[in-house]
Amino acid sequence: MPKAARDLQMKLSALGRLADPDLRPAEALLLLAALDCPECEFDGYRGFLDGLAEDVRTATRGVDGALPLAEAIFQVLGHAYGFRGDHGDDDDISNSNLIWVIEHRQGVGGILAVLAMDAARLAGLNAHVLAFPAHMLLRLEDEGGRRVILDPLLDGQPVEPPGMRALLKAAAGNAAELEPSHYTAMGNRDLVVRLQNDAKLRLLRCGQMERALRLVEATLLVAPETCMLWREAGLMHLRLNNPSGAVAALEQFVARTTNAMARARTQSMLAELKSRLS
Repeated sequence: MPKAARDLQMKLSALGRLADPDLRPAEALLLLAALDCPECEFDGYRGFLDGLAEDVRTATRGVDGALPLAEAIFQVLGHAYGFRGDHGDDDDISNSNLIWVIEHRQGVGGILAVLAMDAARLAGLNAHVLAFPAHMLLRLEDEGGRRVILDPLLDGQPVEPPGMRALLKAAAGNAAELEPSHYTAMGNRDLVVRLQNDAKLRLLRCGQMERALRLVEATLLVAPETCMLWREAGLMHLRLNNPSGAVAALEQFVARTTNAMARARTQSMLAELKSRLS
């Protein structure tokens, strides 16, 4: 493995040891993106994110109210920097790679949400991505506690409950209804995992199993305690005819899962795999 790739993995592992509030999702996603281009100048892209945040800080200085703050943030992202939503080829995960998005100024809603959230937070604002299942939505709060929910894929347009309900039903069916959990803020690590999972699913739809496995294993560096990722990695190794890799990953799942039934099933699978290897 080239030294540049090893260095990136070490940095990702260091992020994996951080407490969730100390993890910066944009930094994690930038490192994960850099794994596809180990020779890229990571510090330059991190400097870009810091510069974006400084421009947002300038644009929001003295602005009062959640909606005017949101308009100022997306004025910087959309007009000053030219970022826009990418509604193109669903089989191409380039628009989920933060480096590619920075270079081409277009990306999926989740990456745009992270860019806006990161810049807002570094500018001293209260911003979170919501645990909304159908669409990446950003919540911005002003100093007075007033909140607005925004759609980063649509240049930060505000989304009211009827709009959220329509998004949910379009994705999950007419029986789906808004729940209080849909308004909660995602944890930093959960946000990284969700974005990586979206990219993984797109790869699997295209039959790119090996690339999907590399993505999952990279995500595990940032989120080593996410037990379901270990199970996914194990099953992918198995499908790729790598039983020793499957055993190593599934043992990590067994050590972490709190689901007794899943643990028992996986232990039975491990016993069979180990008998083959012996």
